Amino acid sequence: MQAHGAHPSLQRISEIKLSSRWIIVIGVALVLFGTAGSRFSFGVFLRPLTEEFDWSRGSLSGALAVAGLATGLLRPVAGSLSDRYDARHVAAVGLVMGGIALLGLSRIGELWQLYALFLFMGIGFTLASPATLTKLVSTRFTRRRSLALSLAGSGSAVGETALVPLAAVVLTLGGWRSAYVVLGIVLLAIVLPVSSFLLSSWFGRRNSSEAEDEENASVSAARSNEHQSSAGAPACAWMPDDGMSLKQAVRTPIFWALTAGFFT
Repeated sequence: MQAHGAHPSLQRISEIKLSSRWIIVIGVALVLFGTAGSRFSFGVFLRPLTEEFDWSRGSLSGALAVAGLATGLLRPVAGSLSDRYDARHVAAVGLVMGGIALLGLSRIGELWQLYALFLFMGIGFTLASPATLTKLVSTRFTRRRSLALSLAGSGSAVGETALVPLAAVVLTLGGWRSAYVVLGIVLLAIVLPVSSFLLSSWFGRRNSSEAEDEENASVSAARSNEHQSSAGAPACAWMPDDGMSLKQAVRTPIFWALTAGFFT
């Protein structure tokens, strides 16, 4: 009989709970892997498109600008949707939209089709962007939140490193239409199902507060110990999850400084 220490089965459950939070990080990273890699592969297609359709590089770049504009304008909407609905479902819809757009790009014959599909893809990738996915990570971490978010965000860089060369190889071997088909298949047949499993399995469905019991206890203790010296400080100074409302945030200089940083 074990008089001291947790029962071995309880220890194993604790280990699973700890690892399950990092499974969410991997799932978010995979989504960003697919969206960023697909989006930034555009440069690979410039030359073959201009040669086949005699479109100028400026007109082609305009399609990318339209997608970027849609992303910029709709990110607040995406964030609002993730607050109102399940962020995992919002991201899944975005991946489906992006995959359909990529497959559609393999069939274009007119410039307006390119613009329409890039707009559609931009909307989809906005729904599957950090605007929605950050919530899935931040709600499960307190002490290691910055590390978790940075690891999840690294999926974008890995996607650019992997999918852009893949698109270039397929384009060289089978043409630009085949390259778009491959990118669409990667998004719909690999990224979507695997990330959906990682985010929507029991790892993702668990109440995030269960994963944070130990960390929150530690942070709460620190806040209690520092309470006397932090009188009057905002709640988020000690417990980020207490946070502040949007109305309060927009009244702070740091909010506008961070917002302006995305335009530079």
